[in-house]
Amino acid sequence: MIFKELGILNFGKFENKIIELDSGLNIIFGENEGGKSTIVNFIDGIFYGFSRDSLARKIRDDIFEKSRPWSSSLYKGYIILNYDGKNYRLSRDFDRDEISILNTENGEDLSKDERNFLKSRIAQPGFLFFEISRKLYKSSFFISQRLSQIEEDAAEDLKNKIDNFSVSQDENIDLTKVLEKMNKDLDDLGNKRRKNSEIGRIYTELDKLASERLNFVNLRENYEKVAEKYKETEEKLKNFKDKLRGRKLFELGELKRKLKEIQDEKAKQDENFDFADFERAIEINRTSGLYSSKLDDLLSKEENIFEIDEEVEKDYKKFKEIREEIRLLNENNYSKEIEIISADIKNIEKVVFKYSLKIFFSLLAGGAFIFLAFYFKKYFLIIFSILFFTYSYFRIVKFIENKDLLNRLKNKLVDFKKKSLDKTIKKKEFDQDFEELFEKYNVNDVKALSEILDERKEENLKNVSKNEYNENWKEKNHLEIETTKEKISSLEDELLKILEKYRVKNIKELKNLFYELKDSNKDKTSEYKYRIDELEKENLSGEIYREESLENISKKIKELTIEVSNLDGILRTQEESLEKLRILEEKSFELKDKLKKLEYKRDLLDLSIEKFEAFIKLRRRDTLPILKNNISNYLDKMTKSKYSEILIDDRFDIKVYDKNIDDYVDLDSLSLGTIDQIYLAFRLSISKIITDKKIPLVLDSHFDSYDDERLKNTLEVLLEEEQVLIFSSSNREKEILDKNNSTYKLIRL
Repeated sequence: MIFKELGILNFGKFENKIIELDSGLNIIFGENEGGKSTIVNFIDGIFYGFSRDSLARKIRDDIFEKSRPWSSSLYKGYIILNYDGKNYRLSRDFDRDEISILNTENGEDLSKDERNFLKSRIAQPGFLFFEISRKLYKSSFFISQRLSQIEEDAAEDLKNKIDNFSVSQDENIDLTKVLEKMNKDLDDLGNKRRKNSEIGRIYTELDKLASERLNFVNLRENYEKVAEKYKETEEKLKNFKDKLRGRKLFELGELKRKLKEIQDEKAKQDENFDFADFERAIEINRTSGLYSSKLDDLLSKEENIFEIDEEVEKDYKKFKEIREEIRLLNENNYSKEIEIISADIKNIEKVVFKYSLKIFFSLLAGGAFIFLAFYFKKYFLIIFSILFFTYSYFRIVKFIENKDLLNRLKNKLVDFKKKSLDKTIKKKEFDQDFEELFEKYNVNDVKALSEILDERKEENLKNVSKNEYNENWKEKNHLEIETTKEKISSLEDELLKILEKYRVKNIKELKNLFYELKDSNKDKTSEYKYRIDELEKENLSGEIYREESLENISKKIKELTIEVSNLDGILRTQEESLEKLRILEEKSFELKDKLKKLEYKRDLLDLSIEKFEAFIKLRRRDTLPILKNNISNYLDKMTKSKYSEILIDDRFDIKVYDKNIDDYVDLDSLSLGTIDQIYLAFRLSISKIITDKKIPLVLDSHFDSYDDERLKNTLEVLLEEEQVLIFSSSNREKEILDKNNSTYKLIRL
């Protein structure tokens, strides 16, 4: 796999920066703050979009905001790479989360390939081309600056990274710390004998609760005795309340009997007066007044005709149609399409030009061999011309394919430009229509025009409804007036008959006649009725009781009520103590349940630690030999066999075999430059273990601690890789490679 071109269109400090790359070593030279780290971040962003793994929502890291263009609102770029012998153009719009993956030879589009979205809702073409996650990519093929500025820290850091990878396949994930945390959690749980541990504290608290519960041994027995007495007293109170109701029932019957005697006596005096006639006369007088008011209202109504503004209706319809057409026009962004197609045309024109040159020179070479064959009579040379003509034929096929693709893109570009022009013309026509409406309705903008048209449209709708109502009212009005008059006449005749019956002239005299009769009976019956009403409010029921008076029964009820209240107070006091006991028992149950869970958790954690330790040993046993051999091979080459072997024991102490002293030396006794060489060998080994793909290596200012000899040896190793990108602010790499006549490409920022 080869990165052929980096198109940093709008990214950080760069704008329209094109970097062409070759296979083998590529030295990207730039002063400090010259943009080297920006390019490194660009490569990461193109393939992984600065995204964190999440299929639930789009999540980015801090580099996304830090890499925003300094002087442009656009945020995009592309990379051209050769993968499995085919050229691909991968472009990304970082802000819009849009990618384009195009096979430039056959036009195949891989933008929607599901492999781009395996781990994130933000497209990650790194899974498509590298088949590894961003995290694994950055911990293998991205090699940054030195481990540490202090040699002791660097040695320890390298040990940790090798240990982490041997277990978790990731140099930054330390599973031994997870194991330490599990052991700490197990120690924190403790046991019954350790009083300061979590389990020991619960046992202590349970013992304390058991002691407190002994204070409530006799509480339930005393409570039951008081409750029994309370129940007996309440029963007595209930019996006396039943007697009270029975006595009241007896007195209610007596009051009703006396009231009936008075009413019967008065009924003889009231035979000539029918209160139903009085109530009917009142009702007729009220109803007649209502119908008279209704008649006045019907006669006073006038027919109104409300005007409908047809001009507003037409303008309202025209305004809505223009708004809808503008919305449809805005859905198509032809400028964006023109920009993308123009970029593709430029790239394909370059390819076509290259093919045309290849065809020209191959045909020229073939013709030259034919001329030489006949000129020197060496006819076997014609075989070479056939080879050139065959090569020309295949280049012509490729030329025609790309030329056809170029023509199709140009036609498509012309079509989009025409559509964009039509869209602009149409919008200008709509602007003219809006200006006419603004002038007509004396407004300055579309919002104000929309509001005034909506307001007048609503007014038209109201006028239509009013006219429809008036039309219906016109049909019903005449019949309703006649019906109302007939009802008023009928009610007046009925009222006249009642007035004649009682020999009065009007409704006022009739009221005075009946109120005098009512007041004369009220004085004699009001007392009985009041007492009866009061008793009936109590909803009395049960058997009649005559033996005792109301006073005696009420006195006994009062005494029993006081006794019940005292017993209730005693019960409440004891219930508070019972509640304390219940809380103690409940808390004891909760603690026992918690203890059960903690002991289960302890046993489970103990088993998990055992299994996890076995897993770590197994992973180290499987991974370490391969990793150790790979590191040893790289280290042997980088140090010209001075350090030919790395040794890692069971305690993960790391030693390196020094050929000069014929013995192993500890890692932390080596220089920082040698440790950095081992770290580079470790990262190169990782890249060979995790995948068989030859992914380009990226080294960002990694050689600061290397002396010239180390750097020379290391560069010789890197020359064997398919492609390496070295970012540096020093000329040392260039000088060493030139001195050894090595092939490389230099790019100056």
